[in-house]
Amino acid sequence: MNISNVLNSPILHQTERYAELEQLVMESQGIPKMVHASVFDDFAREDVSILMVKHGIYVFPTYELAEFISTKIAGRSAIEIGAGNGVMAKHLGITATDSYSQSPDFRPEAKYAALWQQSQLMMHASGNVPVTYGENVLRTEGVAAVIKHRPEVVLGQFITHKYRNGDKDGNVFGVEEHKLLKRADYIMIGNLKTHKNKPLLSVEHEEIELDGLVTRAAMQDLNRIFIFKRQGK
Repeated sequence: MNISNVLNSPILHQTERYAELEQLVMESQGIPKMVHASVFDDFAREDVSILMVKHGIYVFPTYELAEFISTKIAGRSAIEIGAGNGVMAKHLGITATDSYSQSPDFRPEAKYAALWQQSQLMMHASGNVPVTYGENVLRTEGVAAVIKHRPEVVLGQFITHKYRNGDKDGNVFGVEEHKLLKRADYIMIGNLKTHKNKPLLSVEHEEIELDGLVTRAAMQDLNRIFIFKRQGK
C-alpha cells in the first residue's frame, strides 16, 4: 500500500505544528501513547495522517476506544491479533499477538517469498514505515493464536483478510477471519471504505460508530467497530 492509497488524497505536507503533535502523542518511534481522542482536535488532519503513516500506526489507542472494547469484552478471556505496537492490548491487560509480517526477519512460505519482498520494497519506496512491534506482542499468526489461547473474544484492529481467488482485495499474508468465528466472538476496528470488500462483512454483525475512533483512513466519518458473534461451538 502507498501513502496516496492510504489517505485517498494528494500527498500531504506536515504543518509547522507537526512536531508538537508527535511529541504529545508518541512514546517513541512507532510506539504511541494512550491519549484521549480530543487531543487530535487541535491539530490538522493532515498532520494526524502523516504521523500514522510515519509511525506505522493504523488505529490510534485512545482511552475512549479502550473503554468501549473493555465494556464489550465484559470480563471474558480475550486476545488481540495483529496487535502491532501492542499498546491497546497492554492497556487492556490482554495477550497481544501478531504474525510480524512487516518485520525484516519474517519468513513467508517459499511460494510467497518474492511477493513479500516486493511488498517490503513498495512500502519503503512510498514512505510507509513498517509497524514497530511492541515487546509484549507474541509472534503468532491470528488463527494459530486463537487456537492456542482459546479466548472467548478476539480483538483485531484494521485486520487485512487473507486473499483468496476471486476476492477484490486482501493479502496472502492476511488472516482467515471466518475461522476466528468458529472459536470466539470477534471485534474488528475498521472503516467502511477501507474494508468494504472484506468477505466477513457478508456475515451477520453489528456496526458501531464511536467518537474517539481515530484511524489512518481518509474518511474518518466511516470509521466503524464491527462486532461478530461466534458461529461455531
